[in-house]
Amino acid sequence: MNGDEAREYEELADDVQAASEARARIADGRRIEMTVGELAALVSPETGGDGGR
Repeated sequence: MNGDEAREYEELADDVQAASEARARIADGRRIEMTVGELAALVSPETGGDGGR
């Protein structure tokens, strides 16, 4: 996998993580209100993409 493919894969994985969090909030009956910082924490490589959980 070259650098461009790896970057695209990582971006797709970030999108999947964000969508998963949104679905969980919907299923829990909560409104989907998220700051940019919260979204960044969810997909941050430093936290392994799990929001530090």
